[in-house]
Amino acid sequence: MKKTIILSLFIAVVYIGCSSGPDFIPDQKQVQFVTNGVWLGVFPCADCDEIDYQLNLKDDYTFNEKSVYKGKGDDVFVDEGNWVFLSDSVIALYGMDEDKLFLISSKNLIRLNEDSERYEPSVEAQYMLKKDLSTVKKIDGYTTNDKDKPVKEKIELNPEFYQKKFIDGVDFFGRGNEPNWTLELDLEKNFVFSMMEGFNISTPAVEGIKDHDLTLYRTKSESGELIITVIRENCQDNMSGENFPYKVRVEAKKSADNKFQTFEGCGKFLADLRLYDIWVMEEMTGFNLKKEKLQKGAPQFEFILSDMRFGGHAGCNNLFGSISVSGDKITFGELSGTLMSCPNMKVEKAVISALNQKTVTYSIDKLKLTLVSGKTKMVFKKVD
Repeated sequence: MKKTIILSLFIAVVYIGCSSGPDFIPDQKQVQFVTNGVWLGVFPCADCDEIDYQLNLKDDYTFNEKSVYKGKGDDVFVDEGNWVFLSDSVIALYGMDEDKLFLISSKNLIRLNEDSERYEPSVEAQYMLKKDLSTVKKIDGYTTNDKDKPVKEKIELNPEFYQKKFIDGVDFFGRGNEPNWTLELDLEKNFVFSMMEGFNISTPAVEGIKDHDLTLYRTKSESGELIITVIRENCQDNMSGENFPYKVRVEAKKSADNKFQTFEGCGKFLADLRLYDIWVMEEMTGFNLKKEKLQKGAPQFEFILSDMRFGGHAGCNNLFGSISVSGDKITFGELSGTLMSCPNMKVEKAVISALNQKTVTYSIDKLKLTLVSGKTKMVFKKVD
């Protein structure tokens, strides 16, 4: 049940849903401080190990919040809504989940308890949020906390390199150091493991054996044998600093050798980087979108590959959720969204049915994105 926050320190609080801006007019530097960068923290949890928490406050007074309940799975729970300044030092979040209050300190945001008060000093540090400085933009005349260290830095090197690999048919790319090696998996044709010293094994592609977050491939040819283990776990290249979503273990043996050599490194499934954009729907099986009267117009989505998520609207309600992309396939997680009721919900229901927890095939040609989910085909046009 949604909790109502009452602050006795204030005469009234105007709910942001009825206003386009805050009732309290804050100092502009304070606005810049809370909206410039993503806030990260780890909260205590009564029925899980802990809660990984991320908060993005935007300067249009909307917010995006993500929570992962450690020990209860890896699902990402997303909440969105509006936020306001209640005073020069307190902000309130009004989303689909419970309302929340945060106190603005010199360096942090501090969550207040259900009575709108600070936690006891012995536990207050557990409710502090710090900025991920890798998300902070430099603003003239405004200084951030340079002493704070980002919790997690996102580094992606050579996007053109990965795009070329994708175009060449590589679905998964892995690499490691000491010695330097690379792994290229074309899941329909062949697997290639290479080292700088000339060690090279090429085998036919095989279907992987999956067990939760682990996939095992075992294949051989005249050149040798490969046992490849891909584990969904964050991994950082120890030389370049580049972050990857998978750990990779390769056991390789040339045909003339008696023993396997073991190599460990990082990797990721590749995707068409052109997908990373904003797309508006032009066609959908079973509908003439030009004749449909939709509250927000034709459905529109943005795919954000750096966070593996998407967002947008389906003609009425905002929709958002997680995605995973591998080759020409997009797998959508469970969709979340707002709960408005509009006169025409037919298109939205069809979009949700086609995407919710479904794996779809995608292709991009001449600024057009095509998604195919079963018998449903959707065509989008690039608008950004």
